[in-house]
Order: sequence, then structure tokens, then C-alpha cells
Amino acid sequence: MRSKTSCAVCALMIGAATLPASAQTVEGQATSTSEKVASTSDIIVTGSRIARRDFTSTSPITTIGKEFISKSDSPTLESSLNQLPQIAASASSSTNTQARGGQASINLRGLGQQRTLVLLDGRRIQPSSPDGAVDLNIIPAALVGSVEVITGGASAIYGSDAVTGVVNLKLRRNLDGLEASAKFGISDMGDAATRDFNIIGGTKFAEGRGSIIASINYSQRDDAPFTNRPHLRGQVLAPAIPNTLVNVAASNLPSQAAVNTIFSRYGAGPGAVSRTTQLSFNLDGTLFSPIGVVNYRGSRELPYRIFNNSLNYALSETYTAQTPLERVSAFGHAEFELADSLSIFAEGLYTNYSVTTGGAYANAGSTSGRSLSVPVTNPFIPTDLRTYLGSRPNPNAPFTVSRFTVEAGQRQERNEYDVYQFTGGVNGKLASDSISWSLVGSYGKTIQATTYRGYPSAAAIQTLLSAPDGGRSICEGGYNLFGPQPVSASCSDYISRVARNRTKLTQMTVEGNLFGDLFDLPAGKLKFAAGASYRKNTYAFAADPLISSGELANFLPVFGSSGNTKAVEGYVELLIPVLRDVTLIKEFNLAPSYRYSDYNTVGGISTYKIDADWLVIEGMRLRGGYSRAIRAPSAGELFAATNLGQSPIGSPGLIGLGDPCDIRGAYRAAGSATSAQVRGLCLAQGVPANLIDSFTNTNPRIPFQGGGNTGLASEKADTYSVGVVLNPKFASPWLSRVNLSVDYYNIAITQAIGQITNNVALSQCFDPVGNPNFSNNNYYCGLLTRDLNNGQISLIGNPLLNLASYSSSGIDTQIDWRVNFDDIGLGGNGSFALNSIVSYLGSFRIQNLTGAPKLEYAGTIGNQQIDLFATAHPKWKATTSGTLTFGDMSASIRWRFLDKMENAANVGTGGTARGVKAVSYFDLDVGTKVADRIELRAGAVNFLDKKPPILFENPTGVLMTEPYTYDLIGRRFYVSVNTKF
Repeated sequence: MRSKTSCAVCALMIGAATLPASAQTVEGQATSTSEKVASTSDIIVTGSRIARRDFTSTSPITTIGKEFISKSDSPTLESSLNQLPQIAASASSSTNTQARGGQASINLRGLGQQRTLVLLDGRRIQPSSPDGAVDLNIIPAALVGSVEVITGGASAIYGSDAVTGVVNLKLRRNLDGLEASAKFGISDMGDAATRDFNIIGGTKFAEGRGSIIASINYSQRDDAPFTNRPHLRGQVLAPAIPNTLVNVAASNLPSQAAVNTIFSRYGAGPGAVSRTTQLSFNLDGTLFSPIGVVNYRGSRELPYRIFNNSLNYALSETYTAQTPLERVSAFGHAEFELADSLSIFAEGLYTNYSVTTGGAYANAGSTSGRSLSVPVTNPFIPTDLRTYLGSRPNPNAPFTVSRFTVEAGQRQERNEYDVYQFTGGVNGKLASDSISWSLVGSYGKTIQATTYRGYPSAAAIQTLLSAPDGGRSICEGGYNLFGPQPVSASCSDYISRVARNRTKLTQMTVEGNLFGDLFDLPAGKLKFAAGASYRKNTYAFAADPLISSGELANFLPVFGSSGNTKAVEGYVELLIPVLRDVTLIKEFNLAPSYRYSDYNTVGGISTYKIDADWLVIEGMRLRGGYSRAIRAPSAGELFAATNLGQSPIGSPGLIGLGDPCDIRGAYRAAGSATSAQVRGLCLAQGVPANLIDSFTNTNPRIPFQGGGNTGLASEKADTYSVGVVLNPKFASPWLSRVNLSVDYYNIAITQAIGQITNNVALSQCFDPVGNPNFSNNNYYCGLLTRDLNNGQISLIGNPLLNLASYSSSGIDTQIDWRVNFDDIGLGGNGSFALNSIVSYLGSFRIQNLTGAPKLEYAGTIGNQQIDLFATAHPKWKATTSGTLTFGDMSASIRWRFLDKMENAANVGTGGTARGVKAVSYFDLDVGTKVADRIELRAGAVNFLDKKPPILFENPTGVLMTEPYTYDLIGRRFYVSVNTKF
């Protein structure tokens, strides 16, 4: 695969995507069944509310069946859906970070999970995130019969949020009897175990007029520690702050003579340690310099690591490649036919699940919004440190310290979710029987209870440090940060805290629809759908007083907040048969639609869409359309409280990475045309003059502050698509089941709601294009806050704004080829099929502010502006499967391909950060019936145990790979059993 073109050609030659005449189907969805259903009753395809008999979609649509979903070791849906090339892997089972609270989302086209509308049987699902996104953890995979994915704007059909497309989860129906299943998975390393148990039952009653289906699910997912995987160890390096780091004000530095004297006693020569260097302590109380690793007498084994001649602590030693989860879910659906033209239904979904995420120890004195101050009267200060402090111009001034509070335990965040949704409705037909109607109401609630452990009280630590006796009168032994003995249990209890936050989201919808035939036109019946709806979403966040007061280490103050959004909407959709059975036009239809929405937050908004569907001849269909979609800001985006996180800025060695003021970095390299201007800007930002020419960044993971913005306006998106669907019926049995579709899409979002991230703020502040005068009054520079004592970045604002624009365009190609053995003379009840979905990304552009350049990110990885997790935008993505079926047995191999990508840090900066090579994963699956009602399935995911590619050679502050795009766990196996009664 030496070129992009050859990658695509190989993928196309290896296989094809199952593709009925107009709605593509992936792996295991029987087209004959769909066609049979279509011939006997009207159906509704995702992307339209008009029922029709021909199973035709005017928009690009992909359908995956239950078999595709089952070929995974995971009990959660996103693991299967993320394998589709149209979907960018986002928050998922590998997201062991507090940023998403363990949720798993779906992100079409990489333009953000909040712009993908997720439906359950064509209706809105209760959201689990303040931005309105749906957490796929609430829907057990075994409950889903198929998934329809339509890409492109669909706001005129479904309302806000359908900017990049719709994912419609279609639940299993018409089940008669009882079905039980169990699935078990485990990795090659003996961890990452998964367990999934399901019982689903259904029956009909009252002579078939009524039916009921119910299910219960229990799932469990274990962790997969980085420490079990050599290729993931020793990363995300931070200064070695399990040891106490001493910080003195730049205006009150010790004398170089004193530093030389102290370190000469350790055998170091004069000047080996600068007076500006942060110092730390060995267990015997002697000083050492982490920079240069002078006089360090401790462990050099992981999690400690000496890198670039500096002592670091590998935060990755506390990470896991799979987030632990435990879930219980129940679902029920009942419907009853009151009369031939009147039926009622009721449906309920309840899911309780908990997800535990974690991280390294809290860093008291670094990111708690305050510094830990130590008076020189503290009795635990060692002799050498007293000498060091006594040489300062003001020897009696206190000093500050930074330190991992190991005694408080590792940081842990446990999120427990209670999600339920009740839906009820009435369906009927008017007297003419050609027009149907429905009235549906739904109410849902999400309660997210978050418990934080391992975040000590910075105030309690300060009390111990300031006590004349070092805290001995408060807890046993006092709080000695400088000596060899561990902190006592009573002191640990004194500083430890447990904090709890609570988020509540509700959604209420009422919708009435009318659809059917209006009258006959020369080319066929004019069909329509029309309706009105009311929707209300509420958001309420209650912060623990420990957090709102700013008492906890690693937390800036976060306050409670609440708000709501309301929308009253009306829509109309038409299916107009224009021509039929004329030269080169077997059938030509237009499908216009219009929706008006009135929001209590952003006012009235119109959305519209027009699609065209042209059946040229049997076996050849052209389709395309234009849509204007909108997304009103969610309640969370408008009203969310201020929040704090940490984000890596990378190594200072390359343009676009690290702190530009770092003397080791490319921004200040000798011979750089702008190094003098960068130096001047650093001084203007607060880097002390006596440190400017020796300044180094000591915290590669920089705190950021975000939150809601009540001034947000709605987003607007224009989508164009055009495509061709070919399913010629060749006489040859080798080619009689060949199907092909090619679709071009172009999505342009203006006033896009997005964040300015840490790396963007830094790179654009110091970019000669974005800030040609290197002025500290530049917008991006205004987001940076530095500690005036030492010049370190203490906070970067990550505002949520209506940015200028996001845009994406590309081509989706789907092919299917299938041959029955009996048709080609091999005999037997068998077949072989090749299926492939290939996506080419032609453009992916971001414009941050009006007038700023549109930066091209197609073919790059690492930009977190749109989605913190979906940072990969490869030019080529493909999923190809080959399936051999013989009677009751089947065996398949699946190939997942990701193209090579450049580093996003280079975009707009001229940087030279390394990219990643192309990656291929292969999965195996075998299934068979062992008895009339018992099916067994076994498989291997990533059976070649492909390791993730290296994105960052320098592990300072970052993972060396992109953790959400690539497989971190490695080879794993699964086995499942399904039985019916």
C-alpha cells in the first residue's frame, strides 16, 4: 500500500458491502427478508417519515444487522458501530478519563457526538450528557435487531441535532418464545474480561391482537491495566512529584554559592545545579535535582523514569485500556389492537450502570487553584534545605511545594447512572384507510451521581504545614513532606475527602404525526407526512460544597447550575412522483421537507431539505439532495457550570507542541526568525526576566477551564450529497449478486459550537499568522494565565463559542458480492460473501474565528477541538469482511483499515511532529448450531495482536499513541451461547 489510491483499490478488490437496491446492508442483514416485508406492507426507512413499499432511501444509508453486532467481544454497542468507516471512534470503553464520565457515544464524520442524532425505533432517546448526546451504554447490544445509519443533515425530518446524520437503533420485534444468551470475553493478557447475560421473551395474546416483549440484561466489564502491557508502560511523563518539589519565588532565589556548596557535599561540581532549578528530596532528607538527575538516590524503575536527562514519574502506570463497567437493564414493549384501525402501545426502558475511571494521584499545590505554602519554621525542614532557604535575600519568606498526595490514594471517579424512559402512544387510520396517524408521548430522566476519591483537602494540608509543630498536635506524627517515614493513617484520614456531585437531565416529548397518500399523479401517488411536536429538556447540576468552595486539590471551584430548553415544532414532508416509465427514467421522485422550530433560547428557526431519486433503469439508481440543518445549543452547553480538566501540550521540541516559552523548544531555537519576538511575548505574559533565558516548562499537562455559555447561537449546516446505486442482475451466477453504491457528501457547519483547546490557544498565540505582531492582547494569548513567580502556565481558558465553521467532504463506496455454491455447481447449502465499506475523506476544515484561515485536518490525527476523543481524520478508512457459510456453520474474517495520518500539531504552524503509519486489524468469528435451539459463537478480535502506532516519540505529558482510535488492549477472545425455548 504505497499510495492512497492503491489502499482504496485493494479494499475494493478484496470485498464489497451488501447493498440492496437503495439501502446498503452490512454483514448478515438478509435483503430477501427486507424485500419480502416491503412487498406486503409499508415500511419507513430512516431519514423519512413517509411509509412506502419499495424500501428505497434517497439519502446514503447503511444498515447493520444483529450478526454484525454479535461479532465483538464487547457487551456495549459502540464497539461494533465504531468499526463503520463513516463513524469516528469517540468516547468508548477505552475512555478511562473523567472528561466523559465513562459514557460511550457515536460520532458521525468526526464532527462531534452532539451533532449525531440517536433514535430508538425512530424516536428520540433520553440523553445522558449535558450536550444532548446519547450514551450507548443504556442500550444492551443483544436487544438491537439492526441499526440504520444515515449521513447528512436531517433536521427537517427529526429536528435539532441531526446535523451530520442519524443513527436509528431498531429493537427486536415479533419475538415468540424465550431466548437466553451469554457471552464471555478475555484478552490475551488474562485481563479485560467481559460478561454479558440476556434474557428476552415475547408472546402474542388475544388471538394475535396483542403482543408483548420484555428483556433483562446484566453486563460486566473489567479493567486492562497499562502495567500488563509493555508497549503502554512508561508514558505520560511528569516531573517526579511523588517527591516534594520546592518552589521559590523568582524574586527571592537562593544564592548560587549556597547551591554549589550543598551539592559539592554530594560530589557534584560547581554549577552542576542552577539556583533556578526546582529541587526535591531523597528519603534521607538530602536534596537532589530532577533536572540532570543530580544526587538522586531513589528508584529508577517504573513508575520512575529518567528521560531527556530528567527524573519523571510515568502517569500511565495508573491507566487502564478498558474502563470497568457494571450494568443492569430492563426493557418492555406492549401493544394492543383495539380495532382494525386503532392500536395503542406502551414502552419502558430502565438502565442502571456504574463506570469507574481513574488517574494518578492528586497534585496538591499545583492545580488546586492555590499553592501550598510552607513557613521556614516548619520543624521537618532538613538541614540542607534550611541552608538553601537561608541564602535567599529574604531568608524568612515562606516557600511553596508541589507533591503527589500518595497517602490519599489514587484519584478515582465513580459515575453511577440511573436512566429511564417511558413512551406511550396511539396509532390509527382515518376512514379512507389511506392516511394513518399517531400520537406519542415520552418522558425520560437521567441521574448521574459522581463520587470522587483521592482528592485531598488542600486546606487541611495547608493547616498541617502551617502548624508550629508540623501538625503533630493534629494527627499522629505530623505531616512531614521531607522525611523518610510515611505519613500516618490518622494524618491521611485528616486530609482525605470524599466528594459527590449530582447531575439530572430530563426530556419530555409529545408528537403527533399524519402520513399517507393524498391523491394520484400521472407518475404515481403523492405521499406526505406532517406533524407537530413539543420538546422540553432540563439540566441541573449540584456540586459538592467541597468542590464549589475550591477546597479539593486538583479542582478549581465548580458551582451548581441549571436551565432548560423548549421547542415547539411543525413539519411537512412530501414524496412527489414526477416521472415514470419514460426514456431513461424508470422512476423519478422528489422528496422536499420543511420544519419550523421555535426555541425559548434562540427563537424561531427554519430547516428544509429536498432529495431526488432517479431510477434510470432496473439496477441503476441515482440519488442526491440538499439540506439545511440546525442544532440549537443544548441545555448543558448553555448553562453548564465552570469545570476544570487537564490536557497535555506535548514536548517542546517541535513547532505546535509544548510551551513556546520553553528555552528547549523550537519556538526559541537559535536561528529562528521569530525567536526574539517569542521571547518578548513570553516576558509580556509574565515569565520573570531573570528566568526567561533558562525557562523550562515543568508541567506538560496543563489545567484548562471550560463551561457553558448562555450567549451561544444555533449552528447551521448545509449538506449536499449525490450518489449512484448499482445492482445489476447478471445472468452469470458468479455476478448475479453484485451490488455497488458510491455517494459524495459535503457538510459545511457555520456558527459551529466548539472549544478553543489548550494546544490551539498556545500555537495560535505564538503563530506569526494568527498573531503577526506577537501581541499579548491577541485573543488566544488572553486565554493563557501564568504564575508570575515562576512563569509556569497555571490555566488556559477553553471557551465554548460559536466558531466560524467546520466542514467535511468525501466519498463513501460500498460493494457486495455473494455467490451460492449450489448456483456454481459446487452443491451443498453454502455460500461465500465479500463485503466492504470504504470511506475517502477529501476535506476536513476548521475555522476558529471569522477572518482566520480555514485549517485543513483531513489526513491528520490529534486535533481535539471538535471532540476530545475523536481526533483521527484519516483519508481512507475501510471495513471488509469475508464470510463462508455451510449449512448451520459460518466462518468470517474482518479487516479494518486505517490510513496513515500526519500530526495535527503541524497544521497551520509549519511544525514537524511525526505522524502515524497505516494500521490494519483482523478479526475472526466462527458460529454454529450445536442443537436445534442452541447456537455457539467464538471469535478473536485483533487476532494478530497489532500494537498501536507511535504518534509522539517524546512521552512527556502525553500518551505516545492515540488511545481512542487504536486498539490498546491487544488480542482478545470471546465465546457466546444462545438458546431458544
